[in-house]
Amino acid sequence: MPEDMTPQLIGQETVEGATEAWGGFEGRQFRNGTLRLVTRSRDLVVVRTVRPSAQPPLSSDDTLSVPLTDLAECHYMTPAGSGVAASRHDSVSYHSRGGAVVWSFRHSPWADGGICSGVCAETPDGRHLLAVVPGTPDDTGKYPGERCVLLESETGNVIDETPLPTFSAFYALDAPFRQTSTFFLSAGQGQDDAHSWKVDIVDDRLRLMELASGMERVTATQHDRVLVQDVGGTWLQVRRAVPDGTPHIESEVNSEDLRAEKESYIMGDSGFVDDSRVIVAVGEEWWSEETEHFLLDVAGLTVRHRVRYPFPIGRDPKALGDGTWITTNGDDVHRWRIAP
Repeated sequence: MPEDMTPQLIGQETVEGATEAWGGFEGRQFRNGTLRLVTRSRDLVVVRTVRPSAQPPLSSDDTLSVPLTDLAECHYMTPAGSGVAASRHDSVSYHSRGGAVVWSFRHSPWADGGICSGVCAETPDGRHLLAVVPGTPDDTGKYPGERCVLLESETGNVIDETPLPTFSAFYALDAPFRQTSTFFLSAGQGQDDAHSWKVDIVDDRLRLMELASGMERVTATQHDRVLVQDVGGTWLQVRRAVPDGTPHIESEVNSEDLRAEKESYIMGDSGFVDDSRVIVAVGEEWWSEETEHFLLDVAGLTVRHRVRYPFPIGRDPKALGDGTWITTNGDDVHRWRIAP
């Protein structure tokens, strides 16, 4: 059995709407290397930035609040310029801090039924907006798959685009590195198929490299490493990029090795706590509401500690890469680190 460890609570904040937001890709986004918590309250989008310092308080003072009268029609929102960008059913739009539409990029509608949705994110220099939108059916009505498009932030004009091999997927989009136009895009197609790409924007052009596909997806990045997790929750790998950029397996762990006495599945988004540790959530079923959290060595993915919190927390942690991680309990958001 792994040794139990009680982490140190270093920040706490009650965030209205955190419970709902934490369960979706929109609610927790890495933008320009920092975690943003995006919540909805009535007709208001609120974006909070988790402080880069591990010292309290949890959020920075520059909270962004943008009123949107048609908030229910927005599938995904992200900070952009002094306002927000929104992915809707049939468009991507850019809004000022007051909520006014600066521009709108129209596209074919997403499929009905809530089985898919797009994402968007602005580059750190504020020049471009990266978005995933539906493809355009051809003359016979055949659907070619989704598109990754690069828009000009000032006008919404298309600068570049590339097709994706995905159909009616849910997407996640993160920018974990500071001052770098490098994004990590993941697509989930039900419980049986996924894709993950590294997206670089170079000279106003999109460059995509596939990192994982099939029954696996990337859940976190760190320097030249990525965490790749089985869609069914049965294994986790650390992959490191070789000179040509292609990732190879550096270490691996099976879920059954984490809690040998119980049936186990790795859930949520495993993440790099720092350069030497990974945090994972493990449940008795793939969809378990209750989980245990474990800290693993990056080098071999061997278990260091089982995390024992001083009070109940939600099932999914979010690692920040700076030695800390975030959990929620209802609308209470907590930041933790390993006790010194």
